[in-house]
Amino acid sequence: MRDSWADAFADTARAYWTRDRLDDLARGKFLAIQPHEAPALLRALGILHRDASMPPAERRKFFQINHMVAALGPSLRELVASRSDATLAAPLWLIDAACGRSYLTLLVAYTLEHVHGVPVRVLAVDRSEALVQESARRTQIAGLARIVTHRAGELASFDALAACNEAFGESRSAIDAVLALHACDTATDDAIVLGARANATLIAVTPCCQAELAAAWKGLAEQHVSAFAPVHATPHLRREAAALVTDTMRTLLLRGAGYESWALELVPTEHTPKNTLLRAMKRGASDRVALQQYAALVQATGGAGIALAERLESIRSPITR
Repeated sequence: MRDSWADAFADTARAYWTRDRLDDLARGKFLAIQPHEAPALLRALGILHRDASMPPAERRKFFQINHMVAALGPSLRELVASRSDATLAAPLWLIDAACGRSYLTLLVAYTLEHVHGVPVRVLAVDRSEALVQESARRTQIAGLARIVTHRAGELASFDALAACNEAFGESRSAIDAVLALHACDTATDDAIVLGARANATLIAVTPCCQAELAAAWKGLAEQHVSAFAPVHATPHLRREAAALVTDTMRTLLLRGAGYESWALELVPTEHTPKNTLLRAMKRGASDRVALQQYAALVQATGGAGIALAERLESIRSPITR
């Protein structure tokens, strides 16, 4: 039933998206996801309507997901290139942590299979059973149910390797990548720890609503313990600065855990203010200087750090210390 619908909708999309309409949509921009090439995916994401049209309200989201694919492209290409000859035929294993409605899940699964031509298996995890069911429905519409599986669970206690081995019917000692799109507050750190525990080659997260450090700074506001005290005492500046400093701390701590990490713009700010991508590739050796920089940053901003430091320290192997 689904195949007949997908075939009919693909015909509708190819007929609707003439060269003139495609040129008007793209306006000279390279788009990895095209409406006439990925109609079922875009329909599942709510971007294409029943007649395959894309009204102005959905175009913003369309360009946002294309920018997201472009931003993740270097990481995905490096992940593909990092595989040994013995594992080239094996599918990549990815986890989308705090998957929500699975925008990222479906985009990455589609991009790896159809753009990069790489076999992939994705496990999408969220604490909400309702969201997991909705994500599974969207996955079915997108035609990706054969490569995407869903599970409900708490990230902080989720055993990623065991879940993937069970879901994909194999036994491996590492996950290829852990991704998290707008995981709120310390759920981003849960995703980072999940990836480190699973020996993930790639960890890519886009933080959202960081509150841990801001709450600690609020407690320091009346102590005037550092030159950062005026920031501690100003709610708006405290929230904004804490988000930036938290992401800086995460980047340094990832380097200390044996990853090469960067902070990048995920999507242009006109789409969303929450547009930071933290991207980390496992290199194996702990960066001692980065850990010293983290400690210095904690001291310079009043003495409060983030719990991620202790969580990563507790799972670092002797090799990376």
